[in-house]
Amino acid sequence: SGRSYSNSIMAGAGSGHWYIRACGLVPEDNEVMDSDREVLPLDHVTSSLRKVYDFNVMQFHQGTMGAVNGMRPNGKKDVTSMQSEEVWTGITYALAASMIQEGMVDEGFQTAYGVYNMCYLQCGFAFQTPEAYLERDFFRSLGYMRPLAIWAMQWALEGRHRARVTSS
Repeated sequence: SGRSYSNSIMAGAGSGHWYIRACGLVPEDNEVMDSDREVLPLDHVTSSLRKVYDFNVMQFHQGTMGAVNGMRPNGKKDVTSMQSEEVWTGITYALAASMIQEGMVDEGFQTAYGVYNMCYLQCGFAFQTPEAYLERDFFRSLGYMRPLAIWAMQWALEGRHRARVTSS
């Protein structure tokens, strides 16, 4: 952006918390969350996820294309770099998994729907999921590995189920 800071809302901003939670370093059940074990305050995590969902997912083609990497607080896509304009399929799936982990299940599936819609319904990539795509006529790195993060959604759902079973 040419400045020492940016006010972009980044789709991958919560990746660290998602990874910590997926590795089991904090409990999966928010009800048993102990402030001594929190890395980030959960209200901050959910607030950040909500902001990313509202801007990077829903204000970007009404949630039909996945999570664009960068959005500005004014609701416009960040065009200061190629990366900020792209949807990264793996980051979108990781974001969806993080939402599911934090109880935002519907939002998580809506977020992931954008990649499904673009890659399979619109573009017909089948098993050649790209690393990234833009709004119009551009994708790169077919068959990329990061989209395997879709399995993190399954892991998050199973974790929610385990937490419910053990708490009852």
